[in-house]
Amino acid sequence: MRYFFDTVDPSGARRDGVGVDCPSDNSARRLARKALGEMFSESLNEGDERYEISVRDHAGATVFAGTLAYRPG
Repeated sequence: MRYFFDTVDPSGARRDGVGVDCPSDNSARRLARKALGEMFSESLNEGDERYEISVRDHAGATVFAGTLAYRPG
């Protein structure tokens, strides 16, 4: 099944028009959680940051939505 991963990061929002094939909703959710961590780890910003990802299935239903927020101490 095809899933679409829409993201928001400090540089803006992006809607996935291509998608990724995953065997299940759970597999797409795992991929989304991994992607959130990668988005954060690749950042060079040292201030407050917020990253969001939402996953849509082929019918457009949201199967996952996650947010990672960072505030330096």
